[in-house]
Amino acid sequence: MRRYLSLFLIFFIFFGMTCDVSALKKYERETVHIIDGSNGREYDVKVVNILMGGNDVISDVPGMLFNDRTLVPVRFISENLGAKVTWNQDRKEAVIKTNEKEIILKIDSPIVLVNGEKYTLPSGVPAKLLGYEGNYRTMVPLRFVSEQLGMEVGWIGETMTATIDKPLQYIKDIYYDGSTKFPEIVIKTTGEVETSSFFLEGSEVGGEDRLVVDIPNTILDIGDKSKVDLNGLLHIDIYEKDIKAVRASQFEVNPYKTRIVVDVSVKKGYKIVYDKEKKEVRIKFINLVNDIKIDKIYNVDTVIIKTEEEPAYNIMFLDGKIVVDVLNSLLNYKGKPIEVNKGGIKGVRFSQFKPDQNYEPDDKISRIVVDLEKNVRAEDVYIEHIKNDIYVYVAGKPLDGFDYYKENVNTAKLVINTDGETEYTAKYIKADKEVVLKIEKTKINLDSMKLDIEDKIVKNIRIDSDRSEEYYYIYIELADGTVFVDNSSSKLTDKIILSFINKSLTVSKFKDKLVVIDPGHGGKDPGAMSPNLRIKEKDVVLDVSLKLKKLLETEGFKVYMTRQDDNYIGLYDRATIANELGADVFVSIHANAHSKRSIEGVQVLYYPYDEHRDNKTFAKIMRDSLVKGLGALDRGIIQRPKLVVPRETKMPAVLVELGFLTNPKEEKLLSTSEYRMKCAKATFNGIVKYFEKVLMK
Repeated sequence: MRRYLSLFLIFFIFFGMTCDVSALKKYERETVHIIDGSNGREYDVKVVNILMGGNDVISDVPGMLFNDRTLVPVRFISENLGAKVTWNQDRKEAVIKTNEKEIILKIDSPIVLVNGEKYTLPSGVPAKLLGYEGNYRTMVPLRFVSEQLGMEVGWIGETMTATIDKPLQYIKDIYYDGSTKFPEIVIKTTGEVETSSFFLEGSEVGGEDRLVVDIPNTILDIGDKSKVDLNGLLHIDIYEKDIKAVRASQFEVNPYKTRIVVDVSVKKGYKIVYDKEKKEVRIKFINLVNDIKIDKIYNVDTVIIKTEEEPAYNIMFLDGKIVVDVLNSLLNYKGKPIEVNKGGIKGVRFSQFKPDQNYEPDDKISRIVVDLEKNVRAEDVYIEHIKNDIYVYVAGKPLDGFDYYKENVNTAKLVINTDGETEYTAKYIKADKEVVLKIEKTKINLDSMKLDIEDKIVKNIRIDSDRSEEYYYIYIELADGTVFVDNSSSKLTDKIILSFINKSLTVSKFKDKLVVIDPGHGGKDPGAMSPNLRIKEKDVVLDVSLKLKKLLETEGFKVYMTRQDDNYIGLYDRATIANELGADVFVSIHANAHSKRSIEGVQVLYYPYDEHRDNKTFAKIMRDSLVKGLGALDRGIIQRPKLVVPRETKMPAVLVELGFLTNPKEEKLLSTSEYRMKCAKATFNGIVKYFEKVLMK
């Protein structure tokens, strides 16, 4: 009976199954438990990370070391190596085809056919049908198949990482091209290469902004030796179109990797392409539209257009629609048109717009069209941008004329612009630690709402439109130590300016300390998913991380997050970000999962073999803080010597697991904003204690 069941499994799961709730938690594990689908035998095997062209490969069943050979899901071949994969059920064979080759792998057979010729697989390790937490996949030998398809495979033993790259190439020249509308860095190579990259916003924490581009399996061999110093490092000063300089070095030699760093004066969007004919990588600096979504801003449905740098844009109000043209940009968002039919918005469409008579032929324009419901008028719409994001408010701007912002670490301002001069009063109520502001309703249009600020200067701002028919009452609750100053020109004005100052923040003992927070997973990697509420780990940990960032900043810390939205950052890149910034500590935030639903509690993972960093002490302090702050079960501190992120960082680093999404109790807790704030506060307390007891002792 088992034999027929196995045949059914092979046929059914070759083409994929729904991902198990914890299938993607493998990246925090060193081993996984698998079942041989042919004979039912069970094994514990080591997990293998996969880097393809320098980028992490994310799959529901991990790469694994089986009898000393790396096996990967056959789907990896079709999705990453451009081959066509089919399944022959009768023969139990996976057939991999390209224009040049046909590779036939038979389940449990060490013999493989390549264009009809027989070969014996290395070490006799065959293709296998293996199950991991309910997911069965046809697993094939990574090195043999990749090399047959013209790729080169390397191995990083320290982190159990297999690398798959284009054949080794040389980088012969690097130069700046400012002759076109959009500046470019050109990298001449001897053949086709792939890249991985990230933008480091160092200016957020007092450093420099830069683009980091890695080109795996390449040797830096600049022909013009005048461009490089005695150590082989290239440095070119540019100082044009916000590009300051470009640097390059042979960053690694086993396996080879060239790193190129472009220093910029402001954050820049960029697109990297490889030109096969010219044999060159071109880094084009141009704004990107990365995301288009609808969200509620102060309870108003709002279209948000997220770009890579501060945008320039044109707006057109046409019959029944709003057109936003983001200038000098490429549409990088791959989503589908959005249907809404509520809040005044029918839907949102977008495209890379071909310039018409209103633009120059070489203009690059991302066009976003917001279709409106019938009752919406042009005067109901307000559009603004804040930093890199464009906001289209269809019901008018929330808090129009009302602007609270921080000027620096200890000073904030509330500026209220009114429609003509008005008399107002601003009184401090000492017993309530509140400033009460009274403004005529005829001079401004506001709605009742509460704004939670919590920046150690102001706790919250409450707008009350119901107390009086003639006046708005605005209550500003101050944090301990904050004083307020009325900077308005007079009591009869069209611009009310209140300053809030908390001088204690300027003398914070943590004001020069930098914490890098790493919200785990993100983008293509959802992490674990809870079984009942279907909440994703990547969303939980991002919310906790944002709350943690705010807590740390209000205490005077400098804070940098590896991601602040739903995008994926490479494992090695996360460590590189912290190292480049010279962080004092690194904290990676995760939620756990287990096949047994009864398992619960908090864990802290760390790299054990670095006395200078003292990760173990950091892990102990963080574990104690989480157990105390959450009232959670203590699952201990766990050594993870091969885990990429804590290993590759150069400062004290921990990976915290806040609870199990697979446990019914902790799933419910982690779904709430209140408990996530408890997680943030417990993590915050652990960080503060580590600084006070260890780093600043």
